[in-house]
Amino acid sequence: MDLPQELEFDRLSAEEKLAKAVPGYMKRIRKLYAAIHERFGEEGLELIREVSSEYGAEIGTNINRRGGLKGLTEVGRYLLKVFDIVGGDWEVTEHSEDRIVIAVNRCPFPLEKPEICRAHTCMEQTLVETLDENLEYRIGCSIPAGDPYCEHILTKRSAKSTPSA
Repeated sequence: MDLPQELEFDRLSAEEKLAKAVPGYMKRIRKLYAAIHERFGEEGLELIREVSSEYGAEIGTNINRRGGLKGLTEVGRYLLKVFDIVGGDWEVTEHSEDRIVIAVNRCPFPLEKPEICRAHTCMEQTLVETLDENLEYRIGCSIPAGDPYCEHILTKRSAKSTPSA
C-alpha cells in the first residue's frame, strides 16, 4: 500500500499484531461483561451465559460436522489448544482415563468476579457437552474467587448422570 511519506510507519507482522491486539480485546470483553452485570444484574449474567453457551454450541457443532471429537483425550486436547491460543499460561495437573485437570495461572481476560467467570465459562461447558455428551466440564479453583489459579476440570460422566436419549 502506498502512503504519503509523512504517514509511513513500520508495519507489524501478523504475530506481532496478535500479540498486541488480543490482550486488549480480552480486557474489553471483561469490561463489557462487568458493565452488563452492573447494569442488568442477574439478567445480565443470564445474557452472558446464553451468548457463551450459544458460542460453545456453535463451535462444537462445526467440529462435529467435520468428523467430531470424542472421548476425554480428544476433547481434552482440543481444550488445551484453546487455552494455548488465548493465554498459554496453563499446565495439566492431573490426567487419568476418567479426568483431566488444566490449571491456568493467569486469567487472560482477566475476570474479576466469580459469577462472571461462571457465566463466561458456559462456553467451554457447552462446547464439551456438544462434542461428547458423556463428558462434563466444570471450574474448580478460580482466580476471580480468590484462588491462586483456575482449574478447568474435564471428567467422564458417571453412568448415573449420563443424559438419557
